[in-house]
Amino acid sequence: MRNVVYLLVVVNLAFLGWNIFQSQSARQAGHDLPPIPEAARPLVTLQEREQAATEEVTALEALTVEEPPGAGVGLVCQSLGPFLALDTMQAVEKQLDAMELKPRQRESARQQPIGYWVYLPEMERAEAKRLAQKLDDRNDKEYFIGKDNVLSLGAFKDMSRARIRLKRVRKLGIEPRLETRYRTAAEYWLDFRAEPAAGERLTALVAGNPAVWLQDGACY
Repeated sequence: MRNVVYLLVVVNLAFLGWNIFQSQSARQAGHDLPPIPEAARPLVTLQEREQAATEEVTALEALTVEEPPGAGVGLVCQSLGPFLALDTMQAVEKQLDAMELKPRQRESARQQPIGYWVYLPEMERAEAKRLAQKLDDRNDKEYFIGKDNVLSLGAFKDMSRARIRLKRVRKLGIEPRLETRYRTAAEYWLDFRAEPAAGERLTALVAGNPAVWLQDGACY
């Protein structure tokens, strides 16, 4: 019986020594392996690859629903004008309505030249009277003294007549100024969203109204 016990002890010790030897051999083999190159790619199974592709498609679909293509691109609108007469603008507006462009009226102001003014700027009252007397002595009655003693020497529609007046006053030793006269005039525009399908009809419409043109711009 004692011999059997000794035999079992020896067998267990041998088994324990063999396990320790195998563990040390495995660790040593791991140290002896060459390092994995940085450019090496890990092995991916077909199932893992299909799963990654499915997740990518799902993420793309969610992004498309949240922000559809072209959501960040500003819409292009067009403006047709300027129309100087309200009735002319309204007639063209009906034509745009027929094209289903849904135009919107817009009014703006512009400075329109209406002629020319020859004058002497504001001065002291005594100086204005002196110059007026000088004109009277030359039998020149085409003047009047206005606000702030501005000496107006004539308003003209044509540049040629304004220059004749300017030259005649200079011969008297007076140096007047020549200035373009303006008035504020209303003009009208029609704004609408650009539609490629109406391009040819719009081109024909503009050709029939040479005083107006199309302008592109962002929609607001």
